[in-house]
Amino acid sequence: MAESTPNYPKTAACTCGALTVSVTAPPVSIHACACLECQRRSGSVFSCTAFYARADATVRGAFKSHRRVAESGRFNESNFCPECGCTVFSRLEAWPDVIGVTIGCFADPAFEQPGTLYWSSRRHGWLATPPGVATVERQ
Repeated sequence: MAESTPNYPKTAACTCGALTVSVTAPPVSIHACACLECQRRSGSVFSCTAFYARADATVRGAFKSHRRVAESGRFNESNFCPECGCTVFSRLEAWPDVIGVTIGCFADPAFEQPGTLYWSSRRHGWLATPPGVATVERQ
């Protein structure tokens, strides 16, 4: 992976541009998740999320929410554009002062890699973990 220093502020957006999240500081954490719920939500083999202090993030535009209860018993809320359906951000009961932003919504191929892949036990067999990314079998 190429070394990069992200520039802030930066803005993530849904595919139609109606829902955005602008952030003013680097993320406090970045992780990927291969749990089956994240696979379904993302439509891919894993999700990849950058987590920011809520004070550093501004949401603009209408959104709808879907809340599910994780195996931990806590909620995980996905927030998506009602027009195009793209999930742009999430909120976790376990981390109330943080907002998770879907990395793909930044449309930045130089975005930092995740530090951890959670639910690595559920990843697809062909999905290799990049060097430097820790794996956690479950969460």
